Amino acid sequence: MLMVTAVAMNVSAQDLVNTGNGKVTNKGVIKFVENTGAFKNDAPHANITNNVIEFQGTSNVFTDVADNPSGTTALGNVPEWRVPGLVRYTRPSDAQRVQGRYYTRLEVADSAPKTVADKTYVSDTYRIENSGDRTYEGIFGYDGTSPQELTSESGLGGTNRYRHLHLLNGPKRVDGAAIVHISNEFFSDAQSPLRNEGIMRWGTSSQEYGGIDIAGGGQLFTGTGQSDLFANVTVFRGNLVMPDGAGLAIVHDGAVLLIRDDAAARLALGAQSQLDVVGGFRNDHGPLSNTSFHPTSLVNYISTRPQVMQATAADHPYGSLRTARSAKTASGDVYLASSLSVNDENVTMVPYTMSMTRGTASYTSLAEVVGAMRRVFDNPANEPTRRFTYNNAQTFVEFDDFPRALTLDVRPATDPNAFDPTTDIRRKVTVTNDGAWRAGVRIGYKVSDMPTQWAAGAGEALLKMYNAYAPPDNRALKLSPTVPPTYSRVPLAQSDGLAYLELRGLADTGLDNARVDNGNDILLRGARDILRAITSGRWSNPNTWDEGREPEPLDRVIIDGFTVHAGYVRTIDNYVIREKYPDSMATSVLLGTTPNTALVFGSEGAFNTFSLVPNERVTLTTNRVAPGIVPMGTMDTGSNPIDGGLVVYPQSTFLAPNLVVGRNATVFNAGTLIVGVQP
Repeated sequence: MLMVTAVAMNVSAQDLVNTGNGKVTNKGVIKFVENTGAFKNDAPHANITNNVIEFQGTSNVFTDVADNPSGTTALGNVPEWRVPGLVRYTRPSDAQRVQGRYYTRLEVADSAPKTVADKTYVSDTYRIENSGDRTYEGIFGYDGTSPQELTSESGLGGTNRYRHLHLLNGPKRVDGAAIVHISNEFFSDAQSPLRNEGIMRWGTSSQEYGGIDIAGGGQLFTGTGQSDLFANVTVFRGNLVMPDGAGLAIVHDGAVLLIRDDAAARLALGAQSQLDVVGGFRNDHGPLSNTSFHPTSLVNYISTRPQVMQATAADHPYGSLRTARSAKTASGDVYLASSLSVNDENVTMVPYTMSMTRGTASYTSLAEVVGAMRRVFDNPANEPTRRFTYNNAQTFVEFDDFPRALTLDVRPATDPNAFDPTTDIRRKVTVTNDGAWRAGVRIGYKVSDMPTQWAAGAGEALLKMYNAYAPPDNRALKLSPTVPPTYSRVPLAQSDGLAYLELRGLADTGLDNARVDNGNDILLRGARDILRAITSGRWSNPNTWDEGREPEPLDRVIIDGFTVHAGYVRTIDNYVIREKYPDSMATSVLLGTTPNTALVFGSEGAFNTFSLVPNERVTLTTNRVAPGIVPMGTMDTGSNPIDGGLVVYPQSTFLAPNLVVGRNATVFNAGTLIVGVQP
């Protein structure tokens, strides 16, 4: 039934014109059959009720009586003037244009192609009934305050996909049988939570303010542009997928990406995709097997407030991981397939472990990983590099022999095993390994790790590595695994804030001076430990000694099994640089019992006088018993060992404040040997 009051009809155009205080009460169907037929209205909105308005023409419209579709009384121009009832666009051929309006219910039917104009909104239902191809020119919005179902637009035929889809004013749902495909923008406001049980594919940029629940096996695919998640996205049962080549998705501050405790609640990041976490990301499924990250994907934790990084499983690792702007911790062990980038602030893994297979670890602003960092080598023979950065920019291991895995647990400002606060760097570096290894190791440290006050004679220039045992052993063995030793030092004064000590030739087994036992600490100690000769050579040659430096006046020296000469050149090493401290060579010297043990003094013209520190407590002790007479007529400049204990050649002078000669030990003197110091 149609009742129209105060109507002036334009018969040729087949318009419906409702003027002044006219009233339209439609309980049946009003059909517009001419292409340009219009519903023209000047009456109050309350004067119009409608069951069905059917547009059969190519371009039927709603206007005011002056033919203005944007007039204040034109139906559907603004939400307050929404077209009541159902508007059906139906045409069997040609093409039909759907006017951009605020509709209550909208239907497109019949086989004619439809062009849906920009800014078309539906507050109740949108129905597609045997319609031809549909082209959406701009925004299509669901803006009802009551729950609404989104209608399928799968994109499988013609251009049948939403261009810009907006969800406004109330809750929405995608049914399990529906496919909602968007070619461009997706937007939902804060009043429009979405429950997705079907398939939704975003297009380019997306902004979500209402929250999204993925349930009932639903699937949501992010788009090629930026996806901004301003409210929680929760996967109850279904898939959240960032496809290969997907653009950036940002979980903004205050929002949480939550994967519930269900093996069928899944998150997948495809190749070259990136997830920025400013808010939160949490996976409640204990096995952590419901997330997958392509090796080229990136998860980026970038909140300015402290964040907890989501743990991952060994067989479902992150691709690449980046942190910035604030300190981070972890909810459990974190596994990576590719690279790690730590920026601005530390990542604290304690009590968990950061595990990487291969790939780079990079750091800025002196940031580092505090706690255990593990490198895993599935096929060492195929490793493209041998150097792997660990917990900070100056901590690495360069492998000669690969283990299956090696972990450095680095704790800054923490007492290591066998710690001495007056000589040691306060940085605990614990080494654990799976399989045998041999490598060079560099350990970076900061000013905050330094002793508050060095002991007399101690300092950075003397730093060495020690194999340090935990209590009750609580001992530390100095490491000098190669001849000559290969210590490399960059102190704090020469660094950008991260100094380091490096040593090559360490291993998990072998001699005491080369071994770091599994579970022990590598201790950095700047004490004046006893210097030991590790090869025959000149006193001034750093390569003669286990610390790679010439002895200094405060040092104690042991020579056992080697011939050390001073004051002249021998072909054994052809070292020409003279002794730096000829008048105070050391604080004590011990000559051992092993064959070829000798300390030999010669001369180069006026460079011919040598002394230990001239202090009454300083002693040279010789225990070597020479097997025969050492020829003393001329200096031996050759390369063979001299097995003689203490030897002083002609034209050479040596002073020892105290000289202790062991039982049957030998001293050969053809120069001047002075024992004692004048008071």
